[in-house]
Amino acid sequence: MPLSRREAARSVALAVGATAALGALEAPSTAASAAAKKPTPKAGKYGPLVRHTGRGPTGYQVTFRYHAPSATRVQLKGEWYFQDPLKLSPRLYSPDHAVESDGLVPEDWYAGCIPMSHPNSTNPWWPVVDMVKGRDGTWTTTVPLPGGVYTYGFFVDGDADYASTTGQLPDPANPAWNVHKGVVDGRAVDRSQVYVPSDPDFDPVDMAWQGPTTGTPGALRYVTYDSPDHLDPVGQNFFVVYTPPGYDRKRSEPYPTFYLSHGGGEDEMGWTTQGNMQNILDNLINEGLIEPMLVVMPNGNGYAASDTNEDYRVDLRERVIPWMEAHYHVSPDPLRRAFSGLSAGGMRTAYLLVGDTDLFGYYGIMSAGLPPGTVITDEMVAELVDKQVYVGSGWSDPIDPGFTLPTTGRAIHRGPFRAVRDLTDAGVHVTSCFIDGTHEWHVWRLMLRDFLTRCAFLPQTSAPESWGA
Repeated sequence: MPLSRREAARSVALAVGATAALGALEAPSTAASAAAKKPTPKAGKYGPLVRHTGRGPTGYQVTFRYHAPSATRVQLKGEWYFQDPLKLSPRLYSPDHAVESDGLVPEDWYAGCIPMSHPNSTNPWWPVVDMVKGRDGTWTTTVPLPGGVYTYGFFVDGDADYASTTGQLPDPANPAWNVHKGVVDGRAVDRSQVYVPSDPDFDPVDMAWQGPTTGTPGALRYVTYDSPDHLDPVGQNFFVVYTPPGYDRKRSEPYPTFYLSHGGGEDEMGWTTQGNMQNILDNLINEGLIEPMLVVMPNGNGYAASDTNEDYRVDLRERVIPWMEAHYHVSPDPLRRAFSGLSAGGMRTAYLLVGDTDLFGYYGIMSAGLPPGTVITDEMVAELVDKQVYVGSGWSDPIDPGFTLPTTGRAIHRGPFRAVRDLTDAGVHVTSCFIDGTHEWHVWRLMLRDFLTRCAFLPQTSAPESWGA
């Protein structure tokens, strides 16, 4: 099937500089990051400087730098409030108990603490600090950080606080994979990411699986395709494709395909910027922990309003999946396709599980639940006999009891815990994953790895009836 005029795409190798090695490290981090919305001065020279200090509290520190000589104020917002989950009593967010976070700053971090927004929320509520201007017009601030990937952004000549997102700028010296010589191929985003290694003397949790691979990286491609039912923009939509290290379009066995959906406030770029999925997949594949697969990340926004995401589901079935099968060496077998998503993407997964049970072999619901009024019929249970269902969330996520839109009061879903209960009671085997954390990318990166290593494209974990007693 030939590309239409609108199907403009480009493949980009994920050649990311490795900053994962422990020991002396003094080079700008080049972990997968977000694109600039508009030109900013001195791009390419500055960026975050990750240093191994060998001192507490974390053993590493990051100096963030933003060159803006004419600015009168520059602020930095970063994904680094922390919480000791053992000090939450109880740590489960329930209908009778709202979990409140302590909002520890990086200087107060200690082993066992995890990222958690403050106040605890489904919103990206993170600390904002004023940076200091140097003689050359470069604004800096230094933050000690434990191992992992962190999202950050800048506010120039504004008055941002923990809830601010409007006016946020990415780091022009740490651009996303789809920015080439200052030109954005596809959609720009307003945040950047930095990867920090772990120092085992202070941080016993090794987060190297989130860092750049030491082996061959995969590649990303931004695709624009014809979508007649799409409203914004009219008649076209977008997705990002990840091809694994060593992708071979001539190999005898077609590849499995993993469809991965973003959450609210995100789009097709979310998983390859804040989600860091390409580094996670590169490491899992290169270490032999999962089989090579293609990953498709469609944009879920811009469709007509629907209680069941109907236009999105039709677009996926009639256009996105056929496009992938026409342009890549992927299997047409539904049992070689998986779908997962976080939050709003978890709801898309739930709608597909209920309404399109034939389309995928594996369904992974992260930080969401089944729609209100869902009836799990005998027919649906029968269709799921050879499929696998995964449900997970952070223990302290405000959506755990269910989620209702605050603007309209409309119930969206009944929460992941009820989903596990209702599916299990109906006879559907569920692989569950509940971990310390809240409605946050730290949780979803962990769940992405967990879904791929414990569920997707693996044999079922319960004995089928055909085995007998």
